[in-house]
Amino acid sequence: MSNLSAQRLHHFIAPLLLLLTAAVFWPAVYGGFIFDDYPIFAENAAVHVSGFHWQEWQRVWDWAHLNIERPLAMLTYALNYALGNSTLGFKVTNLCIHVINALLVLILARQLLRVARNDATRSNLNGEKFRDFWAFGTAAVWALHPLQVSAVMYVVQRMELLGFTFTLLALLSYWHARQRQIRGQRGWPWLILSALLTAVGYGAKETIVLVPGYALLLELTLLQFAAAQARTSLLWRVFFATGCVVAVLGFVGYLLPHYANAGMFFGRDYTAWERELTQLRALPMYIGWSLLPLPSHLVFYYDDYPVSTGLLHPITTLYGGIFLVALLALAMFLRKRRPLIALGIGWFFMAHLLTSSPLPLELVFEHRNYPALFGLALAIVDAFRWLAQRIKSPVPAAIGIVLIANLCFLTTLRSLTWSSPFLLAQTLAEYNPGSQRAAMDLARRFMAMSGGNPDSPLYSLCIRELERAAQLPLDAPLPEEALLLISAQHPDRPSTPWWDSIDRKLRTRPMVPDTYRVLHTLMRHRLDGVTGIDAQRLAQAYAIAAERNPNRQSLQVDYAELAGGALHDPELATVHWRNALKLDSNPANYGPRLADYLVSQQRYREANGVIEATWELSPATRNDHALSALKDKALRSMQQGSATGPQAATE
Repeated sequence: MSNLSAQRLHHFIAPLLLLLTAAVFWPAVYGGFIFDDYPIFAENAAVHVSGFHWQEWQRVWDWAHLNIERPLAMLTYALNYALGNSTLGFKVTNLCIHVINALLVLILARQLLRVARNDATRSNLNGEKFRDFWAFGTAAVWALHPLQVSAVMYVVQRMELLGFTFTLLALLSYWHARQRQIRGQRGWPWLILSALLTAVGYGAKETIVLVPGYALLLELTLLQFAAAQARTSLLWRVFFATGCVVAVLGFVGYLLPHYANAGMFFGRDYTAWERELTQLRALPMYIGWSLLPLPSHLVFYYDDYPVSTGLLHPITTLYGGIFLVALLALAMFLRKRRPLIALGIGWFFMAHLLTSSPLPLELVFEHRNYPALFGLALAIVDAFRWLAQRIKSPVPAAIGIVLIANLCFLTTLRSLTWSSPFLLAQTLAEYNPGSQRAAMDLARRFMAMSGGNPDSPLYSLCIRELERAAQLPLDAPLPEEALLLISAQHPDRPSTPWWDSIDRKLRTRPMVPDTYRVLHTLMRHRLDGVTGIDAQRLAQAYAIAAERNPNRQSLQVDYAELAGGALHDPELATVHWRNALKLDSNPANYGPRLADYLVSQQRYREANGVIEATWELSPATRNDHALSALKDKALRSMQQGSATGPQAATE
């Protein structure tokens, strides 16, 4: 190819990448919300902003800080609501962020290839004028990969997308600073900018704290702590060495004791150690997805992913560990020979450092590969570049183009699946019949399409899918909850089997967060007047849960509410109000508020019991005149109720 042709094509590389990325993902923007999209923003009134009044935006900011500590991402959801609240708008916003990230990846890859051109003179295919084409290949593999569809179109993962945006910007600023230092120019303003971008990006997702780790990889492979002044080079070595020591001390002194204990993993059916063992299988699986992204392998829901209980259980845990160690050894071996391959391997491990650590997170998610895939793309493209260099032929480049075209095809297919909520739910349930979440999603789609009409065949399909999901060997009684709510609306449908199933899961399975949510939802529906929910069976379920986990305050509160509001059993309610008070960190504050609430509900016996418990736990509250007045009111009402009948004293 002539120099003139290469220069002309150079100007089309970035537009081509952006257009391809937008085109292959575009069908999916017509899809719907899924899974955590609903609790985080779709059904979260805190972010439903209707205009640009600062009070509404302050509410979003406050909610984010109190709940998930990602205010920047939450503000973007609020902006979508302020601009029209359409599903299309949410997804197009995500796609725009992904397109911007593709451009940033292209820029970063070009910069990395510029430094790693020490072997470029061996072949014209690796010369300066072809650097942009290898950079395009790297960015295209990353941006057009089918694995990215769920990260981009699962709207809640805007957090991941934005986090990577600021990661790339911070690293580009760092890279520019270091290039200036190597040339003997002033680089500290760009380093300050890098730090500021990292700080702002923390409001999108915490994974941006890995920016120093990525910077260390750049130093170890390409930059090698170089600087025009020897003192600057030494300072960088000291800085990163100190950072590594601090990171290790933080891991051992804070992260392990704080997160890797049994209490933090109470809602999981695995321990911190078992989670780490499972990652020995999960990480090679991620690499397999990246190299061979077959649609049937990308099932989105992984709630049925098996836990590794030992290196030999299953044996693939050991094999996975050996593979990962060998991969790290390969990176070390190639650090000076093929620095981009070494950097790519290191990048993959760095990107998974937090999500594969002993944090009480779920075992597997596709979106965790959104940043990590760049490392694998960089390593794969550099391997093709090396092959082209060795054989002095355009064949590797041609094969690479074919593979990128294949990625476009597979990604378009997956985008088309994501364009239809029903087709997506049906496909995910078919690909992974062991997933309770996939079954629940499909059942919801059947119910929505039936319009709630019991005579519709789709209604029957919903019931059948829920019944199948209830039989799966998983922890949360979510299908049972749905079946009980349906039975409450249609008394002719039996409910006993689903109550029995809930009791069995409460006795034998780990109590995960969804378990408590199911009990709370059923309790709220019962108190809101859904009398078809059997209050006695629900109380029995609460009794089992409270026996297994007596130290969960919210469980005690819910049980007390059910006992007082639905069973009209003030003695039982008072027992659990007392338990809730004992578990509260400040009973002197909680007790009076709780007593005031119960008096306002005319539940005087419960209020009296709460006040007495408050006095026992915090004797100083005996001097609280407001609390004493509440007790007097409760006693008078109880006496009046005794004169008119026992029922009036409790309501």
